[in-house]
Amino acid sequence: MKRIRDAWGVKIVLCVIAVFLMVSFAVAQESLYDMGIHAYLKKDYKSAARYLKEYAEKRPDPYGYYLLGYASYKIKKYTESKKYFKEAYFLDPTISPVSVNKLLKEKNT
Repeated sequence: MKRIRDAWGVKIVLCVIAVFLMVSFAVAQESLYDMGIHAYLKKDYKSAARYLKEYAEKRPDPYGYYLLGYASYKIKKYTESKKYFKEAYFLDPTISPVSVNKLLKEKNT
């Protein structure tokens, strides 16, 4: 009986650790996105591109790719910029500068 109780205890601890790691990973991903947007709004396009690229590699997101395209364009990486815009449109064909600007205004307040 004690073995069963100990086995359940180990399983519960492992589940708690797994949940904690998943939440930590999600928060870290969101932080990269937020840091990328923050850098973009400050016109620090090089940092924005770095953060957004790392974010997009882990979690493909049309807004992340779209902003990465703009940031890459601003630092004169035109080929990369074109690639990121295409990726954004592939993920969401309805994405537009208007929707991206709306997002930026929401994040800026």
